Amino acid sequence: MAPQDPEMTVPNGCQPSEGSLQASPAWLESRTRASLALADGSVFHGFSFGYDASTSGEVVFNTGMVGYPESLTDPSYAGQILVITFPLVGNYGVPSDERDELGLLRYFESDRIHLKAVIIQDYSFISSHYTAKKTLGEWLKEQRVPGIYGVDTRAVTKLIRQHGAILGRVEIDGDTTADSAQFDDPNKRNLSAQVSRTERQVFLPPQLDAGTTSTRQSKALGGESLRTDQGRTVHILAVDCGIKNNIIRYLVNVLRVKLTVVPWDYDFSGEEFDGLFLSNGPGDPTHCEKTIDHIRVVMQRPNPPPIFGICLGNQLLALAAGAKTYKMKFGNRGMNQPCVDLRTTRCYITPQNHGYAVDNTSLPTEWTPLMVNANDGSNEGIIHQM
Repeated sequence: MAPQDPEMTVPNGCQPSEGSLQASPAWLESRTRASLALADGSVFHGFSFGYDASTSGEVVFNTGMVGYPESLTDPSYAGQILVITFPLVGNYGVPSDERDELGLLRYFESDRIHLKAVIIQDYSFISSHYTAKKTLGEWLKEQRVPGIYGVDTRAVTKLIRQHGAILGRVEIDGDTTADSAQFDDPNKRNLSAQVSRTERQVFLPPQLDAGTTSTRQSKALGGESLRTDQGRTVHILAVDCGIKNNIIRYLVNVLRVKLTVVPWDYDFSGEEFDGLFLSNGPGDPTHCEKTIDHIRVVMQRPNPPPIFGICLGNQLLALAAGAKTYKMKFGNRGMNQPCVDLRTTRCYITPQNHGYAVDNTSLPTEWTPLMVNANDGSNEGIIHQM
């Protein structure tokens, strides 16, 4: 049997009835045309399946096969047009807006979609999954985010790998603003200020059932809370530069620490805590000057607490230590990035999403690389030599 043309997949409610063979061609002709125009002059044509409005941003690609609800709500994608390299997208729909015991959206990394647009090859108009409450297209329209399908995402990805990260525009036919839209470089702005929470928030580990012996619950919640030598629950202060919900869930539900999450520019330099966590986030880390200054003050304490960061947080820690960062050619974004621990040479498979990295050669003498990416040798972690 010949493979079905992906563009002939008709959305629910539009299937032609018997004897009505003209319905499918009519639907094909009624699709809204759209295109992705890149700053180098390249144009890739397709059809709109999201919100019908033109936009612009930095075009990047993600190699993950699944996880688009998490990727689209990851604040680290703020200002970017995401190209998903896996060809089939949307087949398992979008889950509900249910919140967990911490008040966070259970199935998403934040409260909204942060990226500017989504570019895919083959869109599944019909979703099939027990958690699905809506289609990807319906969700994009609710969130006012454009989406284009029918694009040769393999060609776009190869172009980005050769050219490097590139600015682009999503242009929707019939949108009067499409012709006047300029190429927008989000990295010129402080994106962390756009995605960070604006108020301090405290999360406490949930109470375990009295006398429980449930192995499943113990594993899910990590058992007893981590405690200091004084017997109190360990208190971690997390700086929200674009923190993901699952990081909060892991620290609170699994490690069972008291977690205080503060805005990116919050002055925590005079506060007491057992550890300082620097979150992931979008864009150029050098824009977070206030955060860097506050980190540096804590580092200069006579007995500073442990400081650890992930993604942008690692870069902020390096900048506070006196190192430099640089913009990568096309960044590391996907779910299977190999990361080598230089202490043991053990390789970990990690999810990553960053377009900037620490310059290893700029690290002060008392600092050394801890983790490196096995694909391109870029820095993925630093450690202070005690």
